[in-house]
Amino acid sequence: MSQPIILQSTLDVIDYVWLYIDQQREWSERSNRDYWRRPRLTDLEAVRLRLLFLNTELQRVGIRELEEPTDREQSTSWLYYEQEHEVIPIYDEALALVSRAQILAESAVPYLLAFMGIPGTKSGIDVENHDSKGYHFHYGKVKNDTLKRYDVLLTFNKIDAGEDKYPIRNIPLHIERHASAKCYHIDASTIGHNRRLPIYLVCKKAMISRGLESFMTPSHDSWQFYPAV
Repeated sequence: MSQPIILQSTLDVIDYVWLYIDQQREWSERSNRDYWRRPRLTDLEAVRLRLLFLNTELQRVGIRELEEPTDREQSTSWLYYEQEHEVIPIYDEALALVSRAQILAESAVPYLLAFMGIPGTKSGIDVENHDSKGYHFHYGKVKNDTLKRYDVLLTFNKIDAGEDKYPIRNIPLHIERHASAKCYHIDASTIGHNRRLPIYLVCKKAMISRGLESFMTPSHDSWQFYPAV
């Protein structure tokens, strides 16, 4: 089992909220600026403690929701981390089967959620973003026995199931942009059929063995990778 992988969006939220409180010069006496050195991308406990600490600081200074539109994602995806379970080689590339789980429950950081403008958190916690959970795939190049990830992820959609809940024949594989720490950019449109087909077959086999219901729902920004449309 590999180490946990922290999403870039999580580190961005930590930096963003830290900067806001720092600009207000509202740190509590017990805070320590050295504490805010960026955590390692595998240090799950350090990230968890930072999010809890920021939530406490926001409560202390008096929380307000973001007043102006922001290009930051207005979701709770930054409350999740990834765990790599299996790497499946495909020629000189590979697919990694990855799951996503919560760093903290929404109920543990209500002031942080409200500050980030998450809908449904101003009057109480009722947010459960189950679509961000579940298995999915990362695709990349193998170098020195390590998978160098491209900035995409692949997954299936739970709605593509028959009445018996079993995946439909030729169930589509979806692809979307993804950034977990530093990823290599790839233009998915340049991936030809001869590469898409083996990728699809490997993903479908893993999906059937794990169960379609266990996979992460594609985002609204995803598109069909195979069969190509």
